[in-house]
Amino acid sequence: MKRAVILHGTDANPETNWFPWLKQKFETTGYEVWVPLLPENHTPNRQTYNDFLFGSGWDFTDNIVVGHSSGAVSVLNMLMDERCPHIRMGVMVSAWEHGTPATMEDHQFAHLFPPEGFDYAKIRSNADELAFLHGDNDRYCPLEQAEHMAEKLGATLTTLPHGGHIGNAFPELPQVWKIMEETI
Repeated sequence: MKRAVILHGTDANPETNWFPWLKQKFETTGYEVWVPLLPENHTPNRQTYNDFLFGSGWDFTDNIVVGHSSGAVSVLNMLMDERCPHIRMGVMVSAWEHGTPATMEDHQFAHLFPPEGFDYAKIRSNADELAFLHGDNDRYCPLEQAEHMAEKLGATLTTLPHGGHIGNAFPELPQVWKIMEETI
């Protein structure tokens, strides 16, 4: 069975943004899809999220895992966790590497990032493919951080002109599907 997971960002839920559209796209190609409501997502916490995800009973082996914003950071955190099996592909939409997004509060993200930073070798070794999608004018998460992570991970980076944070303005996101087409 082909499987996919979609992780939403801060203060979002499985029914916002382009997530229902992407879930349906996966399902029409024969995927079993899980789009969980992440716990306490106003203050995303890597340990809380990883415990929730790996304690869910979902088998992540060979999955495609797509995350948006703090959900994209959560994909990276998952791939660093010893409980994470090898996945087929991780897709990070509007990801960032450190700090607090513009207009947000510092305390919201105090426990999202690993204190020692990302272990890029570990992340890379846990996925067949990695890709980033980022708006060229994201006012929350700097494009430069996505560029840096993509370079460190040997991942592709696709920029979406005038994409902003690639959120509610996009009820559909064919660009993310195009990134995954060869893997699907």
